[in-house]
Amino acid sequence: MLQATPSGRHLSVVVLMLGLAATGPLCAWEIRSIEGREYVAVREIARFYNLTEAAAEDANTRHYRNADTELTVAKNGRQVSINGIAHWLAFPLVESGDDYFLSRMDLGKTLEPALRPQFIPNFPRVNTVVLDAGHGGRDHGAIGPYESEKNFALDVARRVRDLLIKAGVRVLMTRNSDTFIALKDRAGVANRLKNAIFVSLHFNAADWNRSATGFEIFCVTPQGSPSTAYEGVRVRDMVAESGNEHDIHSFALANAIIHSLHGKLVMADRGVKRSRFAVLRLSKNPSVLVEGGFLTNAEDARKVASREWRDDYAEAIVRGILEYKKLAEQHLPPRQLAQYRGAPTRPAAISTATPSADVKLREMPAAAEH
Repeated sequence: MLQATPSGRHLSVVVLMLGLAATGPLCAWEIRSIEGREYVAVREIARFYNLTEAAAEDANTRHYRNADTELTVAKNGRQVSINGIAHWLAFPLVESGDDYFLSRMDLGKTLEPALRPQFIPNFPRVNTVVLDAGHGGRDHGAIGPYESEKNFALDVARRVRDLLIKAGVRVLMTRNSDTFIALKDRAGVANRLKNAIFVSLHFNAADWNRSATGFEIFCVTPQGSPSTAYEGVRVRDMVAESGNEHDIHSFALANAIIHSLHGKLVMADRGVKRSRFAVLRLSKNPSVLVEGGFLTNAEDARKVASREWRDDYAEAIVRGILEYKKLAEQHLPPRQLAQYRGAPTRPAAISTATPSADVKLREMPAAAEH
């Protein structure tokens, strides 16, 4: 039953199944309805995960930690730092009284699977990895000072393929030459397979902001949520896409890969983001799109042009895929950034800004989500 509060907001106590598994622990959460959306207090969340509040860098952030986990949130922000990696939320945190509140959607779709991936149910096995080298043929993608995106993407896809085959994993490529392939056909390669994952490889660009730098990785936006580049729920956000069947598994795959990337390579962290890019929303398997640095940034472009760097990059992607495979088949949590580095991590720098100013909305007509 909802109880009215003096502020006009509402409180209710409900039972949520965190971990989303039948064997996961039951927890009675106090759900606060704020402007028609359900939220949970961050301090209550911290208690559930046995996190203790620690000193934060400024008055607008809150930092929580224990021996294995770090969580940093920002007032009114859409970004949080989880174990040293930035994650973009569907909805901004809300300040009320002396606490911040996280949307129930973000608790279930981001925080819980990031902190306890071993409780995610119904993982399909990973019998095949489908590698999608972005662009190709008449579609050059981003143009950098050394090479076009389509060629770098294919080069990395081949390196990843060879390493996965050595690890005993079956691999299919959506393209293995300079060929144009329609977006629906790329997703279709994986959709014809059972127990596959789909990894689309790209490099970023921002001609209007050449200081933009870093890795980012996308998984499909949950139904009922706005994608990272948008604010507020639109009508099209309520549509159930094919990719939503595995949106939690796709998130786990994205998380495993980005921890591995930052565990091996030095590049700015732009975080785990959400999008309805065609190759993600049309996919019927766990799927991610990886952006491996900005070809319009001088330092990123120099790194990407290095064969040695691309070797390391491919190795990190493969390591993340294999960590996800271990999670899917053995329910063993993937290694985190601190484990790769062998030392405690600092929280990722978090932002309260909307990232649309330098996000490359690609792969769709007029760079829109359609």
